Amino acid sequence: MEYGLKKTRKSLPISGTFMPYQHLEILNLNRTTKKVKERKPTLSPTRINTYLTCRVKYRHVYIDKIGRFYLKSRPYFSFGTTLHSVLQTFHTEGGVAAPESMVAKLDEAWVSAGYESAEQEKEHREAGEKIVQAYAVAHQARLEEAVETIALEKTINFDMGRFKLSGRVDRIDRYPDGRLEIIDYKSGKNEITPEAVASDLAMNVYQLILKRNYPDTPVFSTIQSLRTGSKASAELGETELTAFEAEITQLGNEILDCDYTAISPQKIDACECCDFLPRCARFWDNQELAELLDAPFDDSD
Repeated sequence: MEYGLKKTRKSLPISGTFMPYQHLEILNLNRTTKKVKERKPTLSPTRINTYLTCRVKYRHVYIDKIGRFYLKSRPYFSFGTTLHSVLQTFHTEGGVAAPESMVAKLDEAWVSAGYESAEQEKEHREAGEKIVQAYAVAHQARLEEAVETIALEKTINFDMGRFKLSGRVDRIDRYPDGRLEIIDYKSGKNEITPEAVASDLAMNVYQLILKRNYPDTPVFSTIQSLRTGSKASAELGETELTAFEAEITQLGNEILDCDYTAISPQKIDACECCDFLPRCARFWDNQELAELLDAPFDDSD
């Protein structure tokens, strides 16, 4: 790597000391360094879902970036992270590991954060052992169908103009006929329906990105329940894809143009399980106090 010094290297003395003109040349190179091009904003399904659920939370996480002070570890996050890691290792090693060896992989990848008790963690660990062993058994049928896994935990992108649409897919498989299947693992769901897949924002975003990058390749998406092995698929036609693209473009512009400083916390259903609830509760308490202080004094008693 030349670091911009390629033109001056031949004139440098072997001793490493610089002559005056060489100092000037290097300083000049530093002065003419091109400005770093500003990066486009990136929107992902997680960001978009956060905005649609609560714009105040979006501001806290992505604008003010104070999530690290509030967001807590959760059992379902740790459990899902563990399973994803085990399955990534399984496929990276060729997808041929024996079911009994999957337990050792689970132990190596286990994330203990977020469990409320040792008993809760033990229940999840036992469930995880059954899940990864059943997964290894079921995958043997995929091998017989000559389905090739071509991507694992892969970030995919597409330029939407003002912003970059991005998503991280669990797995992408390619069939012998060239079709691409986007596979998303769910560790908390038992049953999956085609309707659920077709209405899933993330799966539609993944399809849009792949189709726009590979317009001549058929692409469909699948959600797979790791607990039951149940799975279902859906595919957006070109008309549906175009309409979805227009909606995402409009929504993305709305997210970028939103004045987050003008938004006040509002009580919604999602507040109950939100890590930012204490912060919003303080805002509501202060708001009530301010209203009391501003209220006219009543001495009728």
